Amino acid sequence: MKFQKIYVLCPVGIKTGGPELLHQLVCQVNKFDKGRATIAYIGDPKRNKPVAEYKKYIGNDWIRANQIEDKKENLVIFPETFLSMFDKYKYSIKYIWWLSVDNYLNGSSVEFNLETKGLLHTAKALVRGTIKSYTKQIKSADKNLCQSYYAEEFLRNKYGISDNKIVYLSDYINDLYVNHSDEALLKDKQDIVLYNPKKGLEFTKKIIKKSKNKNWKWIPLIGLKNDQVKEYLETSKVYIDFGNHPGKDRFPREAAILGCCILTDKRGAANYFKDVPIADKYKYEDKDKNISKIIQMIEYCIENYSMAHNDFEDYREYIKSEKAAFADDVVKIFGEKKNQ
Repeated sequence: MKFQKIYVLCPVGIKTGGPELLHQLVCQVNKFDKGRATIAYIGDPKRNKPVAEYKKYIGNDWIRANQIEDKKENLVIFPETFLSMFDKYKYSIKYIWWLSVDNYLNGSSVEFNLETKGLLHTAKALVRGTIKSYTKQIKSADKNLCQSYYAEEFLRNKYGISDNKIVYLSDYINDLYVNHSDEALLKDKQDIVLYNPKKGLEFTKKIIKKSKNKNWKWIPLIGLKNDQVKEYLETSKVYIDFGNHPGKDRFPREAAILGCCILTDKRGAANYFKDVPIADKYKYEDKDKNISKIIQMIEYCIENYSMAHNDFEDYREYIKSEKAAFADDVVKIFGEKKNQ
């Protein structure tokens, strides 16, 4: 084994794709080397209780970040949004795992904040000291793990990180969706367009407004449990995802595997075919001039669903392969399987 102990830093009490992936990594390492990896929670577990659903990955085996043994035989993995803690560990080997690009830029780039949040927000953030540069930390990391090819290109172009310090380590979606994918494709689909209102909402509202004469139902995916999301995805024909794609997002994959046709913008990871491998005709810049084209494509998918959904067959097969690929990559990066 390459490391005596592997610590994966993670914010406590947060139930989103990023923290779940951090727990999945610990689980995967411990499958071939039990007890080697540990979640190290950032924050107060008494105030923000660990997410109950993550017990299936780690049980009750976790520590607080201040309990990490900082020594040269150990590895500490930092999510890209917690580089403020990078210099606290003087001796350990240090990897950064880029689960997103945009979330990092939100806390480090004045230009990004000006573009996405505006002058007033950016000025306040600078006064509070919440925008800081972490160039030194990124360049001194022993490895940069990348959840997306978008992140790989960002590191090469922005920081000049060499290829020998960049390693691809992506993720996979919940088994709940993959295990029911074949039967979902056989279900009757309704003329429903699903969307994620947490991003790109202003542009999505324009699409909805201009398609009012269409006999479609629009449903936002928000405040739902996994089973409820699954039910919507397997009975709807289209899922659209406009707004930022800070990494290789899960929603488009969950929708596609259950039979939805997918339309995205061309921001972030969505602009990379290797991250979102769907035909270019299903990707659009989120500009007003493209709204009529987007509506036409939605209509095509709804009216010709049996034909259109076949365009996503390769994408569905790719999604099915991700869990096995993740397991193989974890072994390659963190050690060798023990002889049975």
